Amino acid sequence: RTALVPQLVSLALAGALVAGGLGTYRSMPGDVLYPLKRAAESTLFHLSTDDAERADRSFGYAETRAHEVEELLGATRRESGLIDETLKDMEDTTRSAVTSLTRVERRSGRSTGQLKRFVQKQRNQIEIMLPKMDENDRRRANGYLDYIDGLTQPDSPPVTRE
Repeated sequence: RTALVPQLVSLALAGALVAGGLGTYRSMPGDVLYPLKRAAESTLFHLSTDDAERADRSFGYAETRAHEVEELLGATRRESGLIDETLKDMEDTTRSAVTSLTRVERRSGRSTGQLKRFVQKQRNQIEIMLPKMDENDRRRANGYLDYIDGLTQPDSPPVTRE
C-alpha cells in the first residue's frame, strides 16, 4: 500500500500537467491562462532557428488570433477591448511573418506563394466576421484587410468594405 501512494501522486501530477497544458493551449483572450499561452508562443518564436521557421510560426499565430476573434465574436458576453486587442495582435504577428518571409524570399530569389495563400485565407475568414463587429472593431479589421491586400497587390487601390 505505501508503495502505491507515490505512484498515485506521480500520476495525479502528470494528469494535472496535461490538463494545465491543454487548458493553456485552448485559452482565449481574457482567460487566466492566456498570458501563458502567449508566452509559450513567444518562446517558440524566439527559439526558431531561421527566418522560414519564424515566418511559418508567425503565420500560424496570426491564424490563431483570427480564430480567437471569431470565438470572441460568438461569445455571449464580450469583454470590452478584447476583440480590438486581438485584431491588433493578429496584425503585429502578420507583420512579423511578412518580414521573415521577405528575408527568406530575398535570399532564395523566388516567391514561395505562402503569402498569397495566407492572405486569401485571412481575407475570407475576416470578411465573414465583419458584420458581427462593432464600428471600432470593424475599422481595425478593415485596416488589417487593407494591409494584407496590399501585400499581394501593391499596385491596386484598397478594397472598400462595409
